[in-house]
Amino acid sequence: MKTSALILALTLLFISSRVSGSDEGSLSVFFNGTGDFPSRVVVERIDLSGNDVTRPRIIFREMLFEKGDTLTADQLFKKAEISRQNLLNTALFNFVEMQVVVDEPNHAIVRIDFIERWYLWPIPILEIGYLNLNHWLDEPSLSTLNYGVYITLDNFRGRMQRLELLVRAGYRQNFSLTYDNPYFNARQTFGWRAEVGLHRSREVPYLTRDNRQLNFRSDDGYAYLQYYSRAGLTYRPGIFNRHTLTIGYNHYRYADSLLILNPRFGPEGMSEFSFFNLAYQFRHDRRDLKAYPLDGHFLDFRINRQGLGILEDEAMNVTSFELTARKYWPLFPNWYFAAGFKGLANTGSTISYFNRHSLGFREDLVRGYENYVIDGQYYVIFKTNLKYALIPQTTGNIGFIPSEKFSKVHYALYLNLFADAGTIEDRYYVDENLLANRWLGGLGIGLDFVTYYDKVLRTEFTLNRHREAGLFFHLTAPI
Repeated sequence: MKTSALILALTLLFISSRVSGSDEGSLSVFFNGTGDFPSRVVVERIDLSGNDVTRPRIIFREMLFEKGDTLTADQLFKKAEISRQNLLNTALFNFVEMQVVVDEPNHAIVRIDFIERWYLWPIPILEIGYLNLNHWLDEPSLSTLNYGVYITLDNFRGRMQRLELLVRAGYRQNFSLTYDNPYFNARQTFGWRAEVGLHRSREVPYLTRDNRQLNFRSDDGYAYLQYYSRAGLTYRPGIFNRHTLTIGYNHYRYADSLLILNPRFGPEGMSEFSFFNLAYQFRHDRRDLKAYPLDGHFLDFRINRQGLGILEDEAMNVTSFELTARKYWPLFPNWYFAAGFKGLANTGSTISYFNRHSLGFREDLVRGYENYVIDGQYYVIFKTNLKYALIPQTTGNIGFIPSEKFSKVHYALYLNLFADAGTIEDRYYVDENLLANRWLGGLGIGLDFVTYYDKVLRTEFTLNRHREAGLFFHLTAPI
């Protein structure tokens, strides 16, 4: 977890009590006429303002209607609100205000005002080297810190293109360069992405025992080294569906001592190996706001084949299937419910500790088991969340900041009740890890603070099935 993100979220929580607040603007409708509101309207024009960087064709790509369309009034208003949400979900804008003005006889003028985000971020890195904050809090150490810089340029050339440069040194070292071009054809349906990188570390986990990772540290060179390159093609025929096909080359080298400590560490007992992988992803996304959804649904399916038989010594034969499904319901004013499912299956003849999957990292966990690592080849997770908006979505201004990209903020605070369940099946190390091959469960209460630039600060008190209680922190939406 990036320390900078935690500091930002805490700072915004302090500021939010000192800004002048109002309801967040969204979609407004006006009728300049003397008779009844017309049943059908023609979109006469669409006016844009505030998009100083973003090109109009990128904006129109996210809209469900265009100039010249004839729609019922109800259709226009529904399409306008969904279009506004689509524009927010591009992560190009902090605020999108949409106004529909209907004149007699039946013409509609749509005006859209934007506050664009700040697109160039040279972010200093000071973070823990573990994949889960709660593992580090169990045994904190300055020697496991990462430091460096992460530079992102969003909306490059005003075309939603993205450049990323990562230079991370310290406990776990990463160096990568990424370019993402979402659209390269005239219809804006095809895009591509390319990435090259290097990972290396003097310390690497070689075995999980008692549901905790055992680490090997090399004082002579690096215990782990990876070179990789990837290229992907995306296809987005409409608004809500996206297909992605990615091919990658991977080269790994591990210290020989790892195979002594765990003979099943690498595929077929190898400490150095290379392979190609081919991955396909289908994503259907109808959430109102991706960073913290309250309404809609989400479906994501992935298949990843490691080992294509291209290299003569390609000792890899593993296929992974992954499915994620989530549904969000507004219940009553300020009340919301969400449910989610995630399942993964990892099959093949060369499954080893190297390409295992685990519960306990990032959001692949049953809440209440953040302090554990639970390895296996198959898992399912069910999550439920009931929340109440203590502070509904509110907009305010921080008067002493001159730039509207930072001075105008939105924030909300939610109280959560939640319950999770899940299980993971392990064929190889179950005798040493008693949490595998059994059902896990957790329930608890939490607070979510949500603010602009997609920042979420989540604090949860959880009691798991094994009657262990804990206070845990996260930086993403719970479901």
